Amino acid sequence: MNPNWPQPDFLARAARRPALAWCCGVAGLVVAALALNDWLAARHDLDAQRDRLARASQRMAPAPARPRIAASGPLVPEVDAIRAAQRVVDRIDHPWDRILANVEAETPADLQWLELEHDADEATLRLEGAAGDVRSVLQVVDNLSDRPGWSDVVLGRLRTADARELAASTPPWHFELHASIDARRLALARPGGER
Repeated sequence: MNPNWPQPDFLARAARRPALAWCCGVAGLVVAALALNDWLAARHDLDAQRDRLARASQRMAPAPARPRIAASGPLVPEVDAIRAAQRVVDRIDHPWDRILANVEAETPADLQWLELEHDADEATLRLEGAAGDVRSVLQVVDNLSDRPGWSDVVLGRLRTADARELAASTPPWHFELHASIDARRLALARPGGER
């Protein structure tokens, strides 16, 4: 049909697709492709983080437990004796030398240790001491926290010495530290209390 002729309204007109629709479609595809690319990159990062976490978990996994004797019937004295011996062996295997070396390495000159209480079964340590100033106490807490195998090192109590203690020429600040000891990590650390 000639475009100059009148167009009857009962004939269907040729549909023309506007250029704006094509541009919007192309822009939508570009945005979808960029979103897919970001999603794939995030997925790759997530997989890499999961792999790192799995490797770290394997390295930090506790050592396999020693076989224990399970009694199926009434306990006999021999089984009790074996269990008691196993507990003694577990305590002997505890890295006492590393714990004491770490405490000694982090002790400033103006600090005196008054008491050490360690429960190997619960892996807790309580240290009581006296110091010339508070800075030395806080320094010991920070330094022990940085050591491998030491965690949750906190200052449990800090007080000034009373008149009787001052007369005995002890330093003016008395304190108590609490810490958790990971015997496995402590045993794997370098000897001599080194960081």
